[in-house]
Amino acid sequence: MLSGGMLPARSILVGLSGGADSTALLYILHGLSKKYGFTLYAAHINHCLRKGTADRDESFSRELCERLGVEFFCCKADVGAEAKRLGISEELAGRRIRYEFFDKLSKKKSITYIATAHHKNDNAETITMNFIRGSGIRGLCGIPRRRGNIIRPLLDITRSEIEEYCAERGIGYVTDETNAEIVYTRNKIRNILIPEIEREFNPSVVDTVTKNAEIMAADEDYLSICADKAYSEITDGGAADISLLKSSHRAIALRVIRKMIDDVCGISDISSFVIGSVYELALMGRTGAKCDITRGVYAVVRYGRLIIEREAEPCGDFEYNIAIGQKLYIPELGFSVLAQSASGSMSDDAQYFSLPDGSSRIAIRNRRSGDRFCPWGMSGTKTVKAFMIDEKIPAPMRDRTGIVTIDGDIAWIIGHRRDRRFKFNGSGIKISILY
Repeated sequence: MLSGGMLPARSILVGLSGGADSTALLYILHGLSKKYGFTLYAAHINHCLRKGTADRDESFSRELCERLGVEFFCCKADVGAEAKRLGISEELAGRRIRYEFFDKLSKKKSITYIATAHHKNDNAETITMNFIRGSGIRGLCGIPRRRGNIIRPLLDITRSEIEEYCAERGIGYVTDETNAEIVYTRNKIRNILIPEIEREFNPSVVDTVTKNAEIMAADEDYLSICADKAYSEITDGGAADISLLKSSHRAIALRVIRKMIDDVCGISDISSFVIGSVYELALMGRTGAKCDITRGVYAVVRYGRLIIEREAEPCGDFEYNIAIGQKLYIPELGFSVLAQSASGSMSDDAQYFSLPDGSSRIAIRNRRSGDRFCPWGMSGTKTVKAFMIDEKIPAPMRDRTGIVTIDGDIAWIIGHRRDRRFKFNGSGIKISILY
C-alpha cells in the first residue's frame, strides 16, 4: 500500500532509473493516474558511470515510457567528473545532479509532486549509515515521506515486496550490477551488515530500525520547534551570542549551530562531530579561534559571538576617484557612491563634509598600511587598524570596508566613523551610499 497523504495531484514526475523500484512505482502511478486524472511524467539520469549499461538503462526507461504513453525526460551527466570537481563522493554528486534536474523540470512543467522510489530497505540502510557516520538524531529519523514537493510513496514497502509485485505482473526491469559490488558504504550495509544482523540477531531488523526512526522523528520534531524559537533569540545576522548559546541546553545549542550553518551557507549535511567541534569552540570563547566546517566554510569566535562564514575571496588594494556630481559603482564594496555639492543645512541621510581650500581630489579606497585619521568625538589620531579592531569589524571584511579620502586624507570610514577635520560648516559636499 502506498504511503498516504499524497493525492490528489495535477501532475507527478517519477524519478525513473529502470530498476525494479522505480519501474514498479511508474506502473503503480500510471494506473492511479487514470483513476485520479493526474498527468504522469518520468525523468531519467544517465550518470555515465557504467560503460554500456548506463546507456542500456536509458534506452530501457525511454522505451518503457513510450509503451505506457508517459512523457520522458533524460539528463546525461558525467557524475564522476562532477564529483572530482566538487571534491565530494559520486553518490552525493549524483544526488545533487538528480534533484537539480527534477527541480528544473518541476518548474518548467508546473509539476505538483516529484515521486522517488525509496522503500523501507533504503530507509533502514540510510538510518544505519547515518548512525555509523555519527549524524545524531536528525540523521536517525530516516528518509521523510514528504519533503516539500518530493514524495516517497513506497517508503512503507520492502524491496522483496516490490520484486514480488513485478514478478506477479510480469514487469521487466534492469539491474544495476554495481549494487552487488562491495565498494560503496551503502552496498556494504545492504549486502553484508543488515543480512548478518538478520541472521544472527534480529530477522526483522529493517522493521525495527524504521519503527525506531518514527519515534525519533517525533522527538526531533519537538526539539526542532524549541531550537527554532531559541535560534530567533540567540542569533542575529549569521552570528550567535555565545553567552546565550552557553545558557541553552546542549541539545538546543547544537541544533542552533546546525541551523546557522544551513541558513548562512546552505549546507545541511554536516556530521554531529563537526557540529560538536563548533560548539566546543563557542564554549572556549577565545576571540580569533576558528575551526573548519567544510571546504571554504568555517566557524570563528569574535568578541563574544560565534560566526559562520565562507572563506572570503582575496581583495587587493583598490582606489577610485569620484567627481562631484558623479555616481560611481564600487565592485569591491557592492554598492554605488554618489558625490554632490552641498550647502546650507544637512537634510538627508547622506554624510556631509567641508572641503579645504583648493581641494582637488575625492577618492574611495580600502585601507593601507599605516593609515591614520582623527575620529569624530575623540582627541588625537588613531590608526585605522586599531579602529577596525575596536569596532569589531571582522578581519575578512577589513579590506572590503570603504574609505572616503579628500586629497589623500581620510574623511570617512564608510558605515563607521567620520574624521573631525572635515566637519561640515554649511558648504562642501555630501556623500550618499546607494544599494
